[in-house]
Amino acid sequence: MNDATPMRHPPQPNDPTLHEDWREEFPYRHDEDEQMTRRDLLRFLVAGSGALFLATGAIAISGNLPKGANVKAVAVARVDELGENEFRVFDFPDQYGQGIVINLPGKGLVAYSDVCTHLSCAVLYQPDQKRLFCPCHEGVFDPTTGNVRAGPPTRPLPVIQLAVQNGIIYAVKMEER
Repeated sequence: MNDATPMRHPPQPNDPTLHEDWREEFPYRHDEDEQMTRRDLLRFLVAGSGALFLATGAIAISGNLPKGANVKAVAVARVDELGENEFRVFDFPDQYGQGIVINLPGKGLVAYSDVCTHLSCAVLYQPDQKRLFCPCHEGVFDPTTGNVRAGPPTRPLPVIQLAVQNGIIYAVKMEER
């Protein structure tokens, strides 16, 4: 070997040039390693996903909780506005649901949800036939009890409790049956 280049031997483990070559190829400082590790990122993502899951569940549960006694009463009509065998449709418990109040001869005021328990069509009171009628599938309900008389519905109409104060009829609470 008469070449002028010296032969290079593999570096030894305690050779200081080995560590310096590595630092040149990967210029990464160890103090930056403390900012965010992959493990920390994974923990953050799992905890964030879990928190979102719990929040969604809490919102879903709270939306389905029954309303308590602190719900405000909804004014339906004045007592003198409903003659015998007359009715009025009103929003209850909010603008997305409706009820029907009827002044029945011999019984007085009764109120039900006007949503048919079959397929949610609007129920109408027919005073001449003394019945609550669902025109969609010809379901018939008894106006004195809200029970099913005929047709495809199998469940009675939900009852709405009423209260009268100072000559005004208030819808207070809906009872599923």
